[in-house]
Amino acid sequence: MAKVNGLFQDAQEAKESRYTNLVVDADVEIMFHCGKSKPTKIRISDIPCLWIWDETSREAAEYWAVWDHVGAEYHFDWMSIKSWSGSPIKVDTNESIN
Repeated sequence: MAKVNGLFQDAQEAKESRYTNLVVDADVEIMFHCGKSKPTKIRISDIPCLWIWDETSREAAEYWAVWDHVGAEYHFDWMSIKSWSGSPIKVDTNESIN
């Protein structure tokens, strides 16, 4: 399926799958390479997430969206996802998403 930022690009593909587009906010602790002895606490918002109902639970989809985002955006020695919450977003399936 063609997806960008976790969202379907084609309305027909969206109709063929049982899914929900979500945005996730998370509280994360990260220990950076700079050698600080204590982790840095970070609040990350608006992480895109695609939950495909037949593949995984919503909680797992949200968790892995946070994990993938942190891995792609930060260079760190250690990290821990302390909490997260996702909210569904409305996507018009009559048009392609830009």
